[in-house]
Amino acid sequence: MLETLTNNIPLTITSQALIVGLTIGMISYRFIGKKYKLPPGPWGPPFFGNLWSFRSESLFRLLCKWKVKYGPIITVHFGPVKCVTLNSTEVVREALIKKDIDFAGRLKTHTFERLTNGYKDIVFGDFGTEWKVLRKVALQGMRQFASGEKLGEKLHESGSKVFKLMREKEGEVLDIEKHITLFIVNFIYGLCFHKSFEIDDKEFLYILQLFTKISAEFGNGLWEDIIPLLRYYPTKKYIRIMDAFDYLNDLLIKEHENHKKSFSTDDMKDLTDYLINARNEAIAEDPAVEQMITDQHIVETLKDIFTAGVDTTRQTLTWTIYLLVQHPEIQKKAQEEIDQVLDAGQQPSISDKERLPYTEAVLHESMRFMPVVPLGVPHSTLCDTTLGEYDIPKGTMVMVNHYALHMDKDVWGDPEVFRPERLLDEDGSLAPKPMSWLPFSCGRRNCLGETIARPEMLLVLAMLLRNFSFSCAEGKIMNMTPLESTISLPPPQNDLIAEVRK
Repeated sequence: MLETLTNNIPLTITSQALIVGLTIGMISYRFIGKKYKLPPGPWGPPFFGNLWSFRSESLFRLLCKWKVKYGPIITVHFGPVKCVTLNSTEVVREALIKKDIDFAGRLKTHTFERLTNGYKDIVFGDFGTEWKVLRKVALQGMRQFASGEKLGEKLHESGSKVFKLMREKEGEVLDIEKHITLFIVNFIYGLCFHKSFEIDDKEFLYILQLFTKISAEFGNGLWEDIIPLLRYYPTKKYIRIMDAFDYLNDLLIKEHENHKKSFSTDDMKDLTDYLINARNEAIAEDPAVEQMITDQHIVETLKDIFTAGVDTTRQTLTWTIYLLVQHPEIQKKAQEEIDQVLDAGQQPSISDKERLPYTEAVLHESMRFMPVVPLGVPHSTLCDTTLGEYDIPKGTMVMVNHYALHMDKDVWGDPEVFRPERLLDEDGSLAPKPMSWLPFSCGRRNCLGETIARPEMLLVLAMLLRNFSFSCAEGKIMNMTPLESTISLPPPQNDLIAEVRK
Protein backbone atom coordinates (compact mmCIF):
# COMPACT_ATOMS: atom_id res chain seq x y z
CA MET A 1 0.00 0.00 0.00
CA LEU A 2 2.80 2.43 0.95
CA GLU A 3 4.67 1.52 -2.24
CA THR A 4 1.62 2.35 -4.35
CA LEU A 5 1.20 5.64 -2.50
CA THR A 6 4.79 6.75 -3.05
CA ASN A 7 4.81 5.75 -6.67
CA ASN A 8 1.83 8.02 -7.33
CA ILE A 9 3.36 11.05 -5.64
CA PRO A 10 5.61 13.03 -8.01
CA LEU A 11 8.12 14.08 -5.36
CA THR A 12 11.78 13.52 -4.65
CA ILE A 13 12.95 10.43 -2.83
CA THR A 14 13.58 12.57 0.28
CA SER A 15 10.07 14.02 0.22
CA GLN A 16 8.55 10.59 -0.23
CA ALA A 17 10.59 9.27 2.69
CA LEU A 18 9.35 12.12 4.90
CA ILE A 19 5.72 11.48 3.99
CA VAL A 20 6.09 7.76 4.61
CA GLY A 21 7.75 8.43 7.99
CA LEU A 22 5.05 10.92 8.98
CA THR A 23 2.30 8.50 7.94
CA ILE A 24 3.83 5.63 9.89
CA GLY A 25 4.29 7.89 12.91
CA MET A 26 0.67 9.06 12.86
CA ILE A 27 -0.62 5.49 12.46
CA SER A 28 1.64 4.29 15.29
CA TYR A 29 0.51 7.08 17.61
CA ARG A 30 -3.13 6.47 16.68
CA PHE A 31 -3.02 2.79 17.59
CA ILE A 32 -0.10 2.54 20.01
CA GLY A 33 0.30 6.01 21.60
CA LYS A 34 -1.01 6.77 25.07
CA LYS A 35 -4.64 7.85 25.19
CA TYR A 36 -5.84 10.52 27.58
CA LYS A 37 -9.36 11.33 28.66
CA LEU A 38 -9.00 15.11 28.71
CA PRO A 39 -11.44 17.56 30.33
CA PRO A 40 -14.06 19.02 27.96
CA GLY A 41 -14.13 22.60 26.75
CA PRO A 42 -15.26 24.93 23.96
CA TRP A 43 -14.12 24.29 20.42
CA GLY A 44 -11.70 26.71 18.84
CA PRO A 45 -10.24 26.90 15.32
CA PRO A 46 -6.74 25.48 14.75
CA PHE A 47 -3.84 27.72 15.76
CA PHE A 48 -6.02 30.42 17.37
CA GLY A 49 -7.91 28.13 19.72
CA ASN A 50 -10.25 30.10 21.99
CA LEU A 51 -8.32 33.38 21.80
CA TRP A 52 -11.06 35.21 19.90
CA SER A 53 -13.55 34.42 22.69
CA PHE A 54 -11.35 36.22 25.21
CA ARG A 55 -11.29 39.43 23.20
CA SER A 56 -14.92 40.23 23.97
CA GLU A 57 -15.12 39.07 27.61
CA SER A 58 -12.76 38.32 30.47
CA LEU A 59 -11.63 34.69 30.56
CA PHE A 60 -12.50 34.25 34.24
CA ARG A 61 -16.09 35.40 33.57
CA LEU A 62 -16.39 33.22 30.47
CA LEU A 63 -15.27 30.20 32.47
CA CYS A 64 -18.10 30.79 34.95
CA LYS A 65 -20.56 30.59 32.02
CA TRP A 66 -18.88 27.58 30.44
CA LYS A 67 -18.93 25.77 33.79
CA VAL A 68 -22.70 25.26 33.36
CA LYS A 69 -22.11 23.33 30.12
CA TYR A 70 -18.76 21.63 30.66
CA GLY A 71 -18.48 21.23 34.42
CA PRO A 72 -15.87 22.58 36.87
CA ILE A 73 -12.81 21.30 34.95
CA ILE A 74 -12.59 23.02 31.57
CA THR A 75 -9.96 22.84 28.83
CA VAL A 76 -9.31 26.03 26.87
CA HIS A 77 -6.72 26.73 24.20
CA PHE A 78 -4.44 29.78 24.11
CA GLY A 79 -3.57 29.29 20.47
CA PRO A 80 -1.71 25.94 20.40
CA VAL A 81 -1.26 25.90 24.20
CA LYS A 82 -3.73 23.71 26.05
CA CYS A 83 -4.81 24.93 29.49
CA VAL A 84 -6.90 23.07 32.08
CA THR A 85 -8.87 25.48 34.29
CA LEU A 86 -10.22 24.68 37.76
CA ASN A 87 -13.53 26.34 38.58
CA SER A 88 -14.81 24.86 41.84
CA THR A 89 -13.61 24.39 45.40
CA GLU A 90 -13.65 20.60 45.16
CA VAL A 91 -11.35 20.33 42.14
CA VAL A 92 -8.99 23.00 43.49
CA ARG A 93 -8.72 21.08 46.76
CA GLU A 94 -8.00 17.85 44.89
CA ALA A 95 -5.32 19.45 42.72
CA LEU A 96 -3.51 21.82 45.09
CA ILE A 97 -3.97 20.01 48.43
CA LYS A 98 -4.41 16.28 47.82
CA LYS A 99 -2.13 16.14 44.76
CA ASP A 100 -0.03 19.19 45.52
CA ILE A 101 3.27 17.87 44.16
CA ASP A 102 1.67 16.72 40.88
CA PHE A 103 0.48 20.29 40.25
CA ALA A 104 3.50 22.14 41.74
CA GLY A 105 5.16 23.02 38.43
CA ARG A 106 5.06 26.40 36.71
CA LEU A 107 4.18 27.19 33.13
CA LYS A 108 7.22 27.72 30.91
CA THR A 109 6.88 30.50 28.35
CA HIS A 110 9.22 32.74 26.41
CA THR A 111 8.01 35.79 28.35
CA PHE A 112 8.36 34.26 31.82
CA GLU A 113 11.84 32.95 30.97
CA ARG A 114 12.86 36.40 29.74
CA LEU A 115 11.46 38.19 32.81
CA THR A 116 13.02 35.84 35.37
CA ASN A 117 16.49 35.45 33.85
CA GLY A 118 15.85 31.80 33.10
CA TYR A 119 13.43 31.03 35.97
CA LYS A 120 15.85 32.03 38.74
CA ASP A 121 13.04 33.41 40.91
CA ILE A 122 10.55 31.90 43.36
CA VAL A 123 7.22 32.64 41.66
CA PHE A 124 8.08 30.94 38.36
CA GLY A 125 11.06 28.80 39.37
CA ASP A 126 11.03 25.01 39.10
CA PHE A 127 9.84 23.08 42.13
CA GLY A 128 13.04 21.52 43.48
CA THR A 129 15.97 21.89 45.88
CA GLU A 130 17.07 25.30 44.57
CA TRP A 131 13.50 26.65 44.77
CA LYS A 132 12.96 25.29 48.30
CA VAL A 133 16.17 26.91 49.58
CA LEU A 134 15.31 30.29 48.01
CA ARG A 135 11.76 30.27 49.35
CA LYS A 136 12.85 29.25 52.85
CA VAL A 137 15.53 31.95 53.06
CA ALA A 138 13.19 34.64 51.67
CA LEU A 139 10.47 33.75 54.19
CA GLN A 140 12.94 33.82 57.07
CA GLY A 141 14.20 37.23 55.97
CA MET A 142 10.71 38.66 55.62
CA ARG A 143 9.76 37.43 59.07
CA GLN A 144 12.91 38.95 60.57
CA PHE A 145 12.47 42.40 59.03
CA ALA A 146 8.69 42.68 58.58
CA SER A 147 6.77 40.80 61.23
CA GLY A 148 5.16 41.74 64.52
CA GLU A 149 6.00 45.19 65.83
CA LYS A 150 8.72 45.65 63.20
CA LEU A 151 6.01 45.47 60.55
CA GLY A 152 3.98 48.09 62.40
CA GLU A 153 6.97 50.40 62.81
CA LYS A 154 7.84 50.28 59.11
CA LEU A 155 4.21 50.88 58.08
CA HIS A 156 3.82 53.84 60.44
CA GLU A 157 7.05 55.31 59.09
CA SER A 158 5.77 54.97 55.50
CA GLY A 159 2.25 56.10 56.41
CA SER A 160 3.23 59.28 58.24
CA LYS A 161 4.72 60.74 55.06
CA VAL A 162 1.64 59.84 52.99
CA PHE A 163 -0.87 61.08 55.57
CA LYS A 164 0.88 64.43 55.75
CA LEU A 165 0.43 64.82 51.99
CA MET A 166 -3.23 63.76 52.21
CA ARG A 167 -3.97 66.27 54.98
CA GLU A 168 -2.48 69.02 52.84
CA LYS A 169 -4.96 68.09 50.10
CA GLU A 170 -8.03 67.97 52.34
CA GLY A 171 -11.10 69.05 50.41
CA GLU A 172 -9.29 68.69 47.08
CA VAL A 173 -9.67 65.91 44.54
CA LEU A 174 -7.34 63.10 45.56
CA ASP A 175 -5.77 60.30 43.51
CA ILE A 176 -6.01 57.71 46.26
CA GLU A 177 -4.29 54.97 44.26
CA LYS A 178 -1.21 57.15 43.81
CA HIS A 179 -1.01 57.84 47.56
CA ILE A 180 -1.60 54.19 48.47
CA THR A 181 1.09 53.20 45.96
CA LEU A 182 3.57 55.58 47.60
CA PHE A 183 2.65 54.05 50.97
CA ILE A 184 3.24 50.48 49.77
CA VAL A 185 6.27 51.22 47.58
CA ASN A 186 8.02 52.91 50.50
CA PHE A 187 7.17 50.02 52.81
CA ILE A 188 8.40 47.30 50.41
CA TYR A 189 11.38 49.34 49.20
CA GLY A 190 12.29 50.06 52.81
CA LEU A 191 11.99 46.36 53.65
CA CYS A 192 14.24 45.39 50.74
CA PHE A 193 16.68 48.32 50.53
CA HIS A 194 16.19 50.57 53.58
CA LYS A 195 15.16 53.51 51.36
CA SER A 196 12.03 55.55 50.63
CA PHE A 197 10.69 58.02 48.06
CA GLU A 198 8.87 61.35 48.04
CA ILE A 199 5.59 61.55 46.10
CA ASP A 200 7.14 63.89 43.51
CA ASP A 201 10.35 61.86 43.24
CA LYS A 202 11.00 61.20 39.55
CA GLU A 203 12.00 57.60 40.23
CA PHE A 204 8.81 56.93 42.21
CA LEU A 205 6.64 58.53 39.52
CA TYR A 206 8.32 56.38 36.90
CA ILE A 207 7.83 53.22 39.01
CA LEU A 208 4.15 54.17 39.40
CA GLN A 209 3.88 54.58 35.63
CA LEU A 210 5.58 51.22 35.07
CA PHE A 211 3.24 49.33 37.42
CA THR A 212 0.21 50.94 35.77
CA LYS A 213 1.51 50.05 32.32
CA ILE A 214 2.31 46.46 33.28
CA SER A 215 -1.09 45.91 34.92
CA ALA A 216 -3.00 47.31 31.95
CA GLU A 217 -1.05 45.60 29.17
CA PHE A 218 0.35 42.36 30.54
CA GLY A 219 -3.08 41.20 31.64
CA ASN A 220 -4.14 40.62 28.03
CA GLY A 221 -1.32 38.19 27.33
CA LEU A 222 1.44 38.38 24.74
CA TRP A 223 1.42 37.00 21.20
CA GLU A 224 5.14 36.24 21.50
CA ASP A 225 4.25 33.27 23.72
CA ILE A 226 2.00 31.85 21.00
CA ILE A 227 3.75 32.78 17.75
CA PRO A 228 7.49 31.97 18.04
CA LEU A 229 8.37 34.10 14.99
CA LEU A 230 7.31 37.23 16.89
CA ARG A 231 10.14 36.68 19.36
CA TYR A 232 12.46 37.87 16.59
CA TYR A 233 10.06 40.60 15.40
CA PRO A 234 8.31 41.57 18.67
CA THR A 235 5.17 43.67 18.90
CA LYS A 236 5.27 47.21 20.31
CA LYS A 237 3.31 46.00 23.34
CA TYR A 238 5.93 43.35 24.09
CA ILE A 239 8.74 45.90 23.75
CA ARG A 240 6.98 48.31 26.15
CA ILE A 241 6.51 45.61 28.79
CA MET A 242 10.08 44.36 28.47
CA ASP A 243 11.41 47.93 28.73
CA ALA A 244 9.41 48.39 31.94
CA PHE A 245 10.76 45.20 33.49
CA ASP A 246 14.29 45.96 32.29
CA TYR A 247 14.14 49.27 34.15
CA LEU A 248 13.04 47.52 37.35
CA ASN A 249 15.67 44.84 36.84
CA ASP A 250 18.46 47.41 36.43
CA LEU A 251 17.23 49.28 39.52
CA LEU A 252 17.30 46.12 41.65
CA ILE A 253 20.71 45.03 40.33
CA LYS A 254 22.12 48.44 41.26
CA GLU A 255 20.67 48.21 44.78
CA HIS A 256 22.02 44.67 45.21
CA GLU A 257 25.51 45.67 44.03
CA ASN A 258 25.55 48.64 46.39
CA HIS A 259 24.56 46.37 49.27
CA LYS A 260 27.33 43.90 48.44
CA LYS A 261 29.91 46.71 48.54
CA SER A 262 28.75 48.02 51.92
CA PHE A 263 27.72 44.68 53.45
CA SER A 264 28.61 44.03 57.09
CA THR A 265 27.40 41.16 59.26
CA ASP A 266 27.34 43.61 62.18
CA ASP A 267 24.92 45.97 60.44
CA MET A 268 22.24 44.15 58.47
CA LYS A 269 19.56 46.75 57.82
CA ASP A 270 17.19 45.06 55.36
CA LEU A 271 16.15 41.98 53.44
CA THR A 272 18.89 42.38 50.81
CA ASP A 273 21.57 42.25 53.51
CA TYR A 274 19.86 39.19 54.97
CA LEU A 275 19.81 37.35 51.63
CA ILE A 276 23.46 38.19 50.95
CA ASN A 277 24.42 36.90 54.39
CA ALA A 278 22.32 33.74 54.05
CA ARG A 279 24.00 32.95 50.73
CA ASN A 280 27.48 33.57 52.16
CA GLU A 281 26.80 31.29 55.14
CA ALA A 282 25.41 28.56 52.90
CA ILE A 283 28.48 28.72 50.63
CA ALA A 284 30.78 28.45 53.67
CA GLU A 285 29.02 25.20 54.63
CA ASP A 286 28.80 23.84 51.08
CA PRO A 287 30.77 25.49 48.21
CA ALA A 288 28.37 23.92 45.69
CA VAL A 289 25.72 26.43 46.78
CA GLU A 290 27.67 29.20 45.01
CA GLN A 291 26.59 27.79 41.64
CA MET A 292 23.12 26.73 42.80
CA ILE A 293 22.13 30.07 44.40
CA THR A 294 23.79 32.91 42.49
CA ASP A 295 23.60 36.69 42.73
CA GLN A 296 21.04 36.51 39.91
CA HIS A 297 18.81 34.32 42.11
CA ILE A 298 19.00 36.94 44.87
CA VAL A 299 18.05 39.76 42.48
CA GLU A 300 15.14 37.75 41.02
CA THR A 301 13.87 36.94 44.52
CA LEU A 302 13.94 40.64 45.40
CA LYS A 303 12.08 41.36 42.17
CA ASP A 304 9.38 38.85 43.15
CA ILE A 305 8.93 40.47 46.56
CA PHE A 306 8.94 44.01 45.21
CA THR A 307 6.70 43.60 42.15
CA ALA A 308 4.17 41.18 43.66
CA GLY A 309 4.23 42.90 47.04
CA VAL A 310 3.54 46.33 45.57
CA ASP A 311 1.09 45.67 42.77
CA THR A 312 -1.41 43.28 44.34
CA THR A 313 -1.40 45.19 47.66
CA ARG A 314 -1.93 48.65 46.18
CA GLN A 315 -4.73 47.40 43.92
CA THR A 316 -6.46 45.49 46.75
CA LEU A 317 -6.41 48.53 49.06
CA THR A 318 -7.58 50.85 46.28
CA TRP A 319 -10.56 48.59 45.54
CA THR A 320 -11.32 48.44 49.28
CA ILE A 321 -11.48 52.23 49.56
CA TYR A 322 -13.64 52.38 46.41
CA LEU A 323 -16.06 49.83 47.91
CA LEU A 324 -16.23 51.78 51.18
CA VAL A 325 -17.05 54.96 49.27
CA GLN A 326 -19.83 53.01 47.55
CA HIS A 327 -21.02 51.72 50.93
CA PRO A 328 -20.60 54.63 53.42
CA GLU A 329 -22.53 52.72 56.11
CA ILE A 330 -19.85 49.98 56.05
CA GLN A 331 -17.07 52.59 56.14
CA LYS A 332 -18.70 54.20 59.18
CA LYS A 333 -19.13 50.87 60.97
CA ALA A 334 -15.44 50.00 60.47
CA GLN A 335 -14.40 53.44 61.76
CA GLU A 336 -16.60 53.02 64.84
CA GLU A 337 -14.88 49.71 65.61
CA ILE A 338 -11.43 51.28 65.21
CA ASP A 339 -12.41 54.24 67.43
CA GLN A 340 -13.70 51.91 70.16
CA VAL A 341 -10.45 49.93 70.19
CA LEU A 342 -8.09 52.92 70.25
CA ASP A 343 -7.70 55.71 72.76
CA ALA A 344 -7.85 59.36 71.69
CA GLY A 345 -4.86 60.22 69.51
CA GLN A 346 -3.72 56.60 69.33
CA GLN A 347 -2.89 54.97 65.99
CA PRO A 348 -3.61 51.28 65.24
CA SER A 349 -0.83 48.73 65.65
CA ILE A 350 -0.33 45.04 64.90
CA SER A 351 -1.28 44.19 68.49
CA ASP A 352 -4.79 45.53 67.76
CA LYS A 353 -5.42 42.99 65.01
CA GLU A 354 -7.55 40.60 67.07
CA ARG A 355 -9.76 43.48 68.24
CA LEU A 356 -10.60 44.62 64.69
CA PRO A 357 -12.60 41.69 63.30
CA TYR A 358 -15.09 43.81 61.35
CA THR A 359 -12.35 45.91 59.73
CA GLU A 360 -10.50 42.72 58.78
CA ALA A 361 -13.76 41.27 57.42
CA VAL A 362 -14.10 44.39 55.23
CA LEU A 363 -10.64 43.74 53.80
CA HIS A 364 -11.27 40.03 53.25
CA GLU A 365 -14.66 40.69 51.65
CA SER A 366 -12.99 43.17 49.30
CA MET A 367 -10.44 40.50 48.35
CA ARG A 368 -13.29 38.11 47.63
CA PHE A 369 -15.38 40.65 45.75
CA MET A 370 -12.53 42.05 43.62
CA PRO A 371 -9.74 39.46 43.37
CA VAL A 372 -7.01 41.47 41.63
CA VAL A 373 -5.42 38.34 40.11
CA PRO A 374 -8.56 36.29 39.42
CA LEU A 375 -6.74 33.49 37.59
CA GLY A 376 -3.67 33.42 39.81
CA VAL A 377 -0.26 32.34 38.53
CA PRO A 378 -0.39 29.42 36.04
CA HIS A 379 0.66 26.00 37.32
CA SER A 380 2.01 23.08 35.32
CA THR A 381 1.78 19.35 36.02
CA LEU A 382 5.05 17.64 36.92
CA CYS A 383 3.80 14.18 35.90
CA ASP A 384 0.86 12.43 34.31
CA THR A 385 -1.95 12.69 36.84
CA THR A 386 -5.74 12.71 37.14
CA LEU A 387 -8.36 15.18 38.29
CA GLY A 388 -11.83 13.86 38.91
CA GLU A 389 -12.60 11.51 36.03
CA TYR A 390 -10.11 13.15 33.66
CA ASP A 391 -6.46 12.61 32.75
CA ILE A 392 -4.06 15.54 32.96
CA PRO A 393 -0.82 14.85 31.03
CA LYS A 394 2.59 15.91 32.29
CA GLY A 395 3.47 19.49 31.34
CA THR A 396 -0.15 20.68 31.08
CA MET A 397 -0.82 24.32 31.92
CA VAL A 398 -3.29 24.58 34.83
CA MET A 399 -5.05 27.74 36.06
CA VAL A 400 -7.21 28.23 39.16
CA ASN A 401 -10.22 30.47 38.60
CA HIS A 402 -10.28 32.30 41.94
CA TYR A 403 -13.07 34.49 40.60
CA ALA A 404 -15.31 31.43 40.12
CA LEU A 405 -14.65 30.31 43.69
CA HIS A 406 -15.31 33.80 45.08
CA MET A 407 -18.55 34.15 43.10
CA ASP A 408 -19.92 30.65 43.74
CA LYS A 409 -23.59 31.07 44.71
CA ASP A 410 -23.67 27.61 46.31
CA VAL A 411 -21.07 28.79 48.84
CA TRP A 412 -21.77 32.51 49.27
CA GLY A 413 -25.51 32.77 48.52
CA ASP A 414 -25.38 36.35 47.26
CA PRO A 415 -21.77 36.70 46.01
CA GLU A 416 -22.54 39.84 43.96
CA VAL A 417 -23.32 41.73 47.22
CA PHE A 418 -20.50 43.38 49.20
CA ARG A 419 -21.28 42.19 52.74
CA PRO A 420 -18.39 41.87 55.26
CA GLU A 421 -20.68 40.25 57.87
CA ARG A 422 -20.60 37.01 55.88
CA LEU A 423 -17.03 36.48 57.13
CA LEU A 424 -17.92 36.86 60.83
CA ASP A 425 -19.29 34.26 63.23
CA GLU A 426 -22.28 34.70 65.56
CA ASP A 427 -20.08 36.37 68.19
CA GLY A 428 -18.80 38.96 65.72
CA SER A 429 -15.35 37.37 65.57
CA LEU A 430 -13.60 36.61 62.29
CA ALA A 431 -14.84 33.17 61.19
CA PRO A 432 -12.54 30.53 59.63
CA LYS A 433 -12.30 31.12 55.88
CA PRO A 434 -13.99 28.59 53.62
CA MET A 435 -11.85 26.98 50.91
CA SER A 436 -13.74 29.13 48.41
CA TRP A 437 -11.94 32.23 49.77
CA LEU A 438 -8.60 31.82 48.06
CA PRO A 439 -6.90 35.12 47.13
CA PHE A 440 -3.45 33.76 48.09
CA SER A 441 -3.91 30.32 46.52
CA CYS A 442 -2.88 27.24 48.55
CA GLY A 443 -0.65 24.19 48.53
CA ARG A 444 3.02 24.07 47.60
CA ARG A 445 2.89 27.24 45.48
CA ASN A 446 0.80 29.48 47.73
CA CYS A 447 1.71 33.17 47.84
CA LEU A 448 5.17 33.75 49.33
CA GLY A 449 4.12 36.95 51.08
CA GLU A 450 0.75 35.93 52.54
CA THR A 451 1.93 35.95 56.16
CA ILE A 452 3.17 39.52 55.71
CA ALA A 453 0.52 40.83 53.29
CA ARG A 454 -2.56 40.09 55.40
CA PRO A 455 -1.50 41.97 58.55
CA GLU A 456 0.15 44.65 56.38
CA MET A 457 -3.06 45.41 54.45
CA LEU A 458 -5.20 45.31 57.59
CA LEU A 459 -2.97 47.81 59.36
CA VAL A 460 -2.82 50.13 56.33
CA LEU A 461 -6.62 50.03 56.01
CA ALA A 462 -7.09 50.68 59.73
CA MET A 463 -4.65 53.61 59.57
CA LEU A 464 -6.45 55.11 56.57
CA LEU A 465 -9.87 54.82 58.22
CA ARG A 466 -8.58 56.07 61.56
CA ASN A 467 -7.32 59.28 59.95
CA PHE A 468 -9.69 59.93 57.04
CA SER A 469 -13.24 59.51 55.75
CA PHE A 470 -13.49 58.95 52.01
CA SER A 471 -16.19 60.07 49.58
CA CYS A 472 -16.64 60.65 45.87
CA ALA A 473 -15.81 64.12 44.57
CA GLU A 474 -18.86 66.33 44.08
CA GLY A 475 -20.58 65.77 40.76
CA LYS A 476 -18.64 62.54 40.12
CA ILE A 477 -19.95 58.99 39.94
CA MET A 478 -17.85 56.07 41.16
CA ASN A 479 -16.46 54.00 38.31
CA MET A 480 -16.27 50.38 39.45
CA THR A 481 -15.42 48.88 36.06
CA PRO A 482 -11.90 47.37 36.05
CA LEU A 483 -9.46 48.59 33.43
CA GLU A 484 -9.50 46.60 30.22
CA SER A 485 -7.87 43.23 30.85
CA THR A 486 -8.89 39.66 30.12
CA ILE A 487 -7.21 38.02 33.12
CA SER A 488 -6.84 40.70 35.83
CA LEU A 489 -8.92 43.30 37.68
CA PRO A 490 -6.90 46.54 37.93
CA PRO A 491 -8.93 49.42 39.45
CA PRO A 492 -9.89 52.45 37.33
CA GLN A 493 -9.20 56.09 38.18
CA ASN A 494 -11.69 57.77 40.54
CA ASP A 495 -11.74 61.28 41.97
CA LEU A 496 -12.11 61.04 45.75
CA ILE A 497 -12.15 63.44 48.67
CA ALA A 498 -10.33 62.52 51.89
CA GLU A 499 -11.75 64.36 54.89
CA VAL A 500 -9.49 64.49 57.94
CA ARG A 501 -11.14 62.89 60.98
CA LYS A 502 -10.86 64.92 64.16
